[in-house]
Amino acid sequence: MIAGNGRIILLLLVGIGRVSAQPDVSQVSVSVERLKQHVYTLASEEFGGRQVGTPGQLLAANYCIRTFRQNHLTAPFRFDSTQASFRQAFAFTTTDVALFGPANGSYGSNLRATTKRSELVPLPQTAKDSSKVSFGFNVGGLLIGNELKTEIVVVSAHYDHLGKSGNRFYPGADDNASGTATVLEVAAIFDSLARQGVRSQRSVLFLLFSGEEVGLLGSLFFVYNSSIPLRQLKANINTDMIGRVDQLHRRTPDYCYLIRDDQSAPLQQIAEAANRQTSGLALNEGGYDTANDSEQFFYRSDQYNFAKLGIPALFFTSGQHTDYHQFSDTADKINYEALRKRATLIFQTAWRVANE
Repeated sequence: MIAGNGRIILLLLVGIGRVSAQPDVSQVSVSVERLKQHVYTLASEEFGGRQVGTPGQLLAANYCIRTFRQNHLTAPFRFDSTQASFRQAFAFTTTDVALFGPANGSYGSNLRATTKRSELVPLPQTAKDSSKVSFGFNVGGLLIGNELKTEIVVVSAHYDHLGKSGNRFYPGADDNASGTATVLEVAAIFDSLARQGVRSQRSVLFLLFSGEEVGLLGSLFFVYNSSIPLRQLKANINTDMIGRVDQLHRRTPDYCYLIRDDQSAPLQQIAEAANRQTSGLALNEGGYDTANDSEQFFYRSDQYNFAKLGIPALFFTSGQHTDYHQFSDTADKINYEALRKRATLIFQTAWRVANE
């Protein structure tokens, strides 16, 4: 038994005589208190809605970096052969783009409706060039594995949200403070186990992306600018909006949706086996068929940028609700016991993927 960062993990050690044997971690669970602390902090007014390119995003990035440091993770982003960072910067621009439709007359106005479009641009080399772009920051921490340490499992979420509108801010408690809190706490458990001498065979890279809300920019930048060769990335486990209960499950909140593409069926099988042995959630009841999903959920979060490059990816979510992208997506509306069970399943799945 060991206490670390306010959590106690009790392990039943088995198979110690074999080099690659691992202990039974099926009873290990994520701390609901720590999840709640992270969600309330990230969704607070201090962080101003965490919009990419704003001071609130930087505050949230620094909070996540401090947590990764406390959990003894290694900085994964390389500056050069000697310097590394927990933060990966990317540059982007945002422009107004006209929507389809008449430029004047038909709608009783001379103005055409517009929307904002954000795009990645090369990192500027001078202060003058820097003034013309905005910056986002991915945050990451690496737990180095044992015998298969050059193979890496990515556990991810986006931590950005919509920022402010006038004097009001979008808390983004479910979208996606819930997923961010999950990644932070799964990392904490991996660290607690490692400090007991129980380290996963593969390395685990915990990634928190920014710019998801404006076009999956952070994960797009990462996959094309990773200092880790993509061939070493064996799987992506991504979580987005994991803390609420949708209308279908209002009376049965112990559920989770697993969304994947065809290449990622083995990941779902691992998650289903982990669920049977641990969390016991109802999986994919009324769930999403990726090929025929009119909402295209698989393509709307960061796992897509991994999947399109041939990296197996599995997306964990509790689905949409009426507070989606509203000022009312607040921390008090999270079902923390359901979040704990889903976060525990994500840990159990990540542990198996990192060891099988």
